[in-house]
Amino acid sequence: MSIEDVISRLTKLDHPLNFHQPVQMSNDIAAYLKFYGLDIKGVEFNLGKLEIDKTEIAVQIFTPEKSEATIFLLHGYLNHVGHLNKIIQHLTSHHYRVISYDLQGHGLSNGDRASVSSFADYVTTLEKLMEKVKAEMPDPFYVIGHSTGGAIILDYLLKHRTHPFDKVILLAPLVRSNHWYLTKIAYSFVQLIPFIKQVKRQIKKRAMSKEYVAFLKRDPLQPKAIPLSWLRALMEWNQTIHRYPPLATDLFVIQGNKDDTVEWTYNLPFIHKRFCNARTVLIDEGQHELINDDPATREIVLTKIVNFLDD
Repeated sequence: MSIEDVISRLTKLDHPLNFHQPVQMSNDIAAYLKFYGLDIKGVEFNLGKLEIDKTEIAVQIFTPEKSEATIFLLHGYLNHVGHLNKIIQHLTSHHYRVISYDLQGHGLSNGDRASVSSFADYVTTLEKLMEKVKAEMPDPFYVIGHSTGGAIILDYLLKHRTHPFDKVILLAPLVRSNHWYLTKIAYSFVQLIPFIKQVKRQIKKRAMSKEYVAFLKRDPLQPKAIPLSWLRALMEWNQTIHRYPPLATDLFVIQGNKDDTVEWTYNLPFIHKRFCNARTVLIDEGQHELINDDPATREIVLTKIVNFLDD
């Protein structure tokens, strides 16, 4: 039984999200959890599909024996819930229930691979999931987002002025990607060539821990290319996000000072301008994949996250 076959079957899993009837553990689910390091002792697992605009989103819930709050955990672009294994292990060990999901076109969710027509679609997914969770689960609710997951949270908060999240953490949040203007120029040229619909993905091995690079190499859910439609959606979102007025919500932003994936020297001032109560911590030598960085850096980041949540 190959992991590719397991994933193929789980992608087609017919089990609507149900908080009161967790999915029955199967050989496929057990194999998936083991492969991605999500088979956590003493933690109840649930997996279900949530249909949003005719796209099935795979939602995963990790519930420890004792839970003090529910944390929504959003992954970054080209990643999926399996990339969050270490932070999920850490949060559940500190008595937090974790709800995470694969963005459309990622992981076990349906949709065109690594593509989205508009960032508004990402926000709609979070909105629909929140509606269901608020109706069936007790608060408090916290939210943590990495990279594109952070961008989704920013948009959600600015759109929903009175939101349900008591604590918000952004990890290396995306507003602009690195080399922003060069990217826009390159995109303008490439889109003139009608047969080019995507660009090959380049994995920056020097900016990642050896452990994480090895994981990426064996991960069958890794997209091999970046659709131009996603770049267009990012650029369009950058034009609309400026229209929202500032908000007084507290934010805790953790950013690595060696991140060469997002243009963090622009992003952090932008966030502070929109969120006057934002607090930022720079991680020395921290790369973009903070929760998959080298063990020492990762431990610093995870400790700061839990200290903020426990405060």
